[in-house]
Amino acid sequence: MKIVVDKKNGVTILHLKGNLDADTVAPFKRQAYQLVEEGCVQLVMDCQTLDFIDSMGLGALISLLRRVRTHAGDVKVCALSKDVYSVFEITRLHRLFDILPDWQTALSKF
Repeated sequence: MKIVVDKKNGVTILHLKGNLDADTVAPFKRQAYQLVEEGCVQLVMDCQTLDFIDSMGLGALISLLRRVRTHAGDVKVCALSKDVYSVFEITRLHRLFDILPDWQTALSKF
């Protein structure tokens, strides 16, 4: 997995590429948690180039959301492929996360 971090108007955008699964969840959490520790608590997960997510990846996103909310922040998820969205839908996480069509729209929700 590759993560490109971008900051716009006080919001941190994580552009995720590849798979967020058991093999990549540890480096994802390290990087995301470090950003939270630095004060980045308005996060957008841009999943336009995310190919796959498994239960470990979903768990990491939930954990990140909880951590960010303890700092009065939020996590928005955007640009999910049909397959990745179906995972969110099956697990009912589409009710927990704001899922938006693109990062620009997600940015406007903060």
